[in-house]
Amino acid sequence: MFTTVCGGADIGEAIAKDSRIPLVSFTGISEGGQKYSHVNSRFGKCSLELSGNNAIIVMDDADLSLVVPSLLFVPVGTAGQRCTSCRRLLIHEHVYD
Repeated sequence: MFTTVCGGADIGEAIAKDSRIPLVSFTGISEGGQKYSHVNSRFGKCSLELSGNNAIIVMDDADLSLVVPSLLFVPVGTAGQRCTSCRRLLIHEHVYD
């Protein structure tokens, strides 16, 4: 069983400190996630989904008929609102045009 709680920093801090709550999951920016690092000190579990710095690498043998539609989906498919959104695109020099 789980409960989703939406609220500000004061609510999050109260949840993180409460030893009756065995698991805290936080999704957001890295700076926000750092505030939950102390959950482990009370032997609770903490799952953090933080800001990513992901790359897509396009090699010289890539199937561009698959790559191009996928690359176009990345910025618009979820409006960039995913921690796994791409921030860097690395393209092999033989593919780059």
